[in-house]
Amino acid sequence: MLKKKADDEKENINKFLTVGRAFALASTVSFQLAVPILLGVFGGRYLDERFGTQPWLMITGLFLGLAAGVTGVVRVVQSFFRERD
Repeated sequence: MLKKKADDEKENINKFLTVGRAFALASTVSFQLAVPILLGVFGGRYLDERFGTQPWLMITGLFLGLAAGVTGVVRVVQSFFRERD
């Protein structure tokens, strides 16, 4: 009976840790995607105002930020699933 109870507790802890890891992954992915895009857009806007090239540097910053964000997300997700195996 004690062994059964210990196994149930261990299973509950594993479920809790799995949910926690899923939330951590979701927050990391959203951060990895949003920050580079925002930096690219705002950096591009700043440079556009400085050099008078509206909207070209902002668009370039957007695409560079998007590429950096997607690359970061791919690395984080690969790392997450590599750890689980």
